[in-house]
Amino acid sequence: MTDARQIIYHGCVSSTQSVAKKLLSPGISVGTVVVADKQEQGRGRLGRTWLSPVGGLYASIILQADPLISLRAGIAVAKGLRKLGIEAKLRWPNDVMVEGKKIGGILVEVSGDFAIVGVGVNLVPVPLESATCVEEETRVHITRDRLLDWILQWMEPSLPEEVAREYKALSATIGHVVSVGDKSGKLVGKAIGIDDAGRLLVDSAGVVHVISSGDCSNLTQEDS
Repeated sequence: MTDARQIIYHGCVSSTQSVAKKLLSPGISVGTVVVADKQEQGRGRLGRTWLSPVGGLYASIILQADPLISLRAGIAVAKGLRKLGIEAKLRWPNDVMVEGKKIGGILVEVSGDFAIVGVGVNLVPVPLESATCVEEETRVHITRDRLLDWILQWMEPSLPEEVAREYKALSATIGHVVSVGDKSGKLVGKAIGIDDAGRLLVDSAGVVHVISSGDCSNLTQEDS
């Protein structure tokens, strides 16, 4: 990362997002990272709980806000896991998946000019059938701090077209029939791409819908 990096370590916190938010001020160093051994109230997207036992990677990074930061963070985590030989892919927008199971996730909260990018990666097992972890997917040993270092390096700003290219190569969503839901209802169609703002493009009955947020799940496992 181009800005000075300050990493603040904690034992147990409510959530690294909450701790990082309290640090926000005009003089905060962009690139400041809050890391915890355990979270008691870890948060995921759409108000979900993120189980955070000791042994996982739980970090929040203070960055300048930009429209593609959520996708860049997902790409960085997936690339870090792939360096270990884990075939990580991204379920839109930034759930990090391995063979249909979740191994990591991103939560971005914007406050003024800042974005607090929460990163959670399961390094050890968690009690969820829908989840997997690094320990189960590879025999390669990686420390939390080493994986975090890789992720931070790959979270550098890049051109929108480069983000789109990398994201499409890692996507577990594009090319599949998907269901995308939000408060207004559900849309079913084929995910055909993302735009320069990272929004999902879904073709439903010949009409292309531009989806900026929502809960996305695949209805097909093979490209259709």
